[in-house]
Amino acid sequence: PPRAMACSTAAAVACGYSRISPGSRGRPIDHGRRAARIVRAAGNEDMNAPPFVVPQDCFQDKTFPPELKAAKQLKLLVTMVAVRVVLAQEEGFGNECHDDPSYTELHDDLTTFLSQNPLGKLWDGEWLEKLIRHPKLNCRLAAVRIIEVRDVYLAKEFDWGLYKSEAFDDMDECYKRLMSEHMERSMLG
Repeated sequence: PPRAMACSTAAAVACGYSRISPGSRGRPIDHGRRAARIVRAAGNEDMNAPPFVVPQDCFQDKTFPPELKAAKQLKLLVTMVAVRVVLAQEEGFGNECHDDPSYTELHDDLTTFLSQNPLGKLWDGEWLEKLIRHPKLNCRLAAVRIIEVRDVYLAKEFDWGLYKSEAFDDMDECYKRLMSEHMERSMLG
């Protein structure tokens, strides 16, 4: 029953267990912080059963599993970063002694392409394919630079530890705060 699940979850928070942790089978696990325990729905005696089932149609674009959706979003983010890096490089090219930026032809061509083909509207691979097949040489050169910057950024610059800790810590803080508020309201009536 949902109420039993809410009570057992609230009790888990009160006991200091932080987050539902798939795969732990009720054993403490270590994420570099403190141990957590899995919280199972009331009445589920099978310790090998997953704590919940993710519906295959949970996203409108039919992406499954959720990790694949996260990977697609990360690729889009890294492509956006690479586009901004290339634009910033072109904006600053030859501007060492000037306060006002002087934009290059590549910068103008890339911003024109970007205004006509917003990056978020297409999957990042389709957007890059369209850019690399553009009739203008500057657009094709920009595509090659974006691909290279994207590769270097993801391999050497992207802070995976910060990415993971921010996601986990923010969800953990939210979980504790909301469950604590829920438990307080439940105790009051």
